[in-house]
Amino acid sequence: MKLKLVLLVMVAVSASVQAQQAKPRESSDDQTQSVTNDDRGRAYIISGEMQPLTAPGNRDRVIVEPQQYSVFLGKGWEKASLRSREPKLASLLADISDQAELSALDERGMKNFFAATSSQEKSDDVAGDHTVSDLEIQSLLAGMLKEGSLQRPNASTIYVVFLDPEMHSTLGTMIAGKHYLAYHNFFNASGMKIHYVVVPFEANQKTAYHIALRAFLAAALNPNGS
Repeated sequence: MKLKLVLLVMVAVSASVQAQQAKPRESSDDQTQSVTNDDRGRAYIISGEMQPLTAPGNRDRVIVEPQQYSVFLGKGWEKASLRSREPKLASLLADISDQAELSALDERGMKNFFAATSSQEKSDDVAGDHTVSDLEIQSLLAGMLKEGSLQRPNASTIYVVFLDPEMHSTLGTMIAGKHYLAYHNFFNASGMKIHYVVVPFEANQKTAYHIALRAFLAAALNPNGS
């Protein structure tokens, strides 16, 4: 009798543990994860488990007409094989073809997927195998804005920094490819709020586009990481 009682208790405990483990992990509606960045602030990573975008979302914090300003960072983009990728990466919203995703974005209040974009290559002072931190990205963008080589932002601007194959992104103690696929963040400089996305290099062109798109949409749908 005691043996049966012990077995029943063990089964009950096991079922309880399994039920707790099976409970889905809560995530934000834009499916990003908040992490600590280089200066102990917050940044928002795109992990390897990219899910289809769904509605609803919080319209109050959406950049409804995001404008993409792209910086292709590193000498690798000078090669014809990589430069040919730039037009598609530089106009992420214009190439969305999934009707369900378009509908979800429309429900969240996003519109005008064909707004003007701009892009440029930035290879000077960047040579060879190089690890680039989040603070270095911020310094780069602030420097380009100060010297006038990058268009000043408005409330709808999101800068997207695409790294070449020789540039290796880090974010705090995390390493791209191991801990994240891309991330978005923001900082203040010269009285301006700078929203930006960092996209480490991905060899597969289709995958590279989808990673960049997911990170850009995450920045537009949750620009302040609320």
